[in-house]
Amino acid sequence: MKLVDKFTLWFLGITMVIIPINSVITYYSIKREIDKSAIERLKHVNVRVAEQIGKGQPPGEYTAGCRVLYAKTDTAFAADHYVITERDVTHDPQLNDNDRKIIVTSYHNINNQYYRITSGDYVSRSEQILAGLRISIMWKLIILVALVVLTARVASRVVLAPFYGTIKKLQLFNLKSKKRLVLPETRTKEFKELNLFVKKMTDKAVDDYSSLKEFSENASHELQTPLAIIRSKLELLSESDIQGDQAVLIADMNNAVEKLTRINRSLVLLSRLENNEYEATEEVPFDQYTREALGAFCDLIALKELTVKSSIEESVCLKLHASLADILLNNLLSNAIRHNMPGGTIEVILNREFLMVKNTGKAPEHPTSEMFQRFKKGSQCNNSIGIGLSIVKQICDMNSFEIQYHYTSGLHILIVNFPPESHSSKLLQNDERYLHERIQL
Repeated sequence: MKLVDKFTLWFLGITMVIIPINSVITYYSIKREIDKSAIERLKHVNVRVAEQIGKGQPPGEYTAGCRVLYAKTDTAFAADHYVITERDVTHDPQLNDNDRKIIVTSYHNINNQYYRITSGDYVSRSEQILAGLRISIMWKLIILVALVVLTARVASRVVLAPFYGTIKKLQLFNLKSKKRLVLPETRTKEFKELNLFVKKMTDKAVDDYSSLKEFSENASHELQTPLAIIRSKLELLSESDIQGDQAVLIADMNNAVEKLTRINRSLVLLSRLENNEYEATEEVPFDQYTREALGAFCDLIALKELTVKSSIEESVCLKLHASLADILLNNLLSNAIRHNMPGGTIEVILNREFLMVKNTGKAPEHPTSEMFQRFKKGSQCNNSIGIGLSIVKQICDMNSFEIQYHYTSGLHILIVNFPPESHSSKLLQNDERYLHERIQL
């Protein structure tokens, strides 16, 4: 639910509570004022009647539109003593029981004789007042709800415009661009505090990211020199007169140095990929690159006695940097060879929609969803450094490819789906039936 909808519901909920309470208060206030006005008028009528009696002028049956009765009495009361009674009208069919009658009785000493004067008048009943209030409440609610619903979203676009602007800027923010976030100006205190906090956090993230990138690039560059020195020293040491145990140690050291060199080279490549240094300017014949990559690995394939099946469609061209095409294919094929078993199989399928590499091998020791993370290896292979699939994933992300990894029926299956703007369709990750058909190819 949107923020404006929550505010609207909250406002309408409060209104639904306040309007009935206000209506009750209004009802009793109106009733009290009507009764008070009628009582004051009837008191004035009684005083006038008493004055007329004192002058010897009979007031008659009606006075000032009110029914007045007077009679002599022996009861003596104070001059300001009034008895006020109220009753509903039920005997007069012409009134339809819609009125109340207020009766004011007062006692007066006129020429040493006490008189009881009674006057009465009709006023509106409670039902009439409530009926008017109900109509008023209904129209108030209709107008209020209509105005709130019609104006809430329009008003929210104006009031919450800085907030939506900040959200949009955050959605477009990318650390890799190393551009600082510029947020819209606002005069709202809360939005100013939010923008200030977001600005500080993003600026710090950009600074930390730049420092980390610079450190990793410098570290990778500086490692190349000592690694080259260590490799040359080991080569000189291996050419000297050494014993068998020493030769084994030197070989282990040389393997460790080679592995460290590959790690350093891969980290440098990942850094260059993240810096977008490989921009695709033209299409490359990806089918030709695939055949050449298979030819380059033929010796390793023969050494491991693997069976290779390939189905490569002609004229498959992709907008991809040539170096990245080589790296992508080399990593996928070397991964299929390295994690295969002696006498196993490798199958490569390429068409205008996808590239699929299938190979036999042991089941991965980690979930397949983690295989694209750095230094995550599917098995404890000593020759693997755990970065190959991370590089493949980075290349796919740069070029809007979709990569999927599955393990089923003893087969490791890597699928690279090409972008839909270049080809008619692509494999959907959640389409299990379509995936099963491809795996069975």
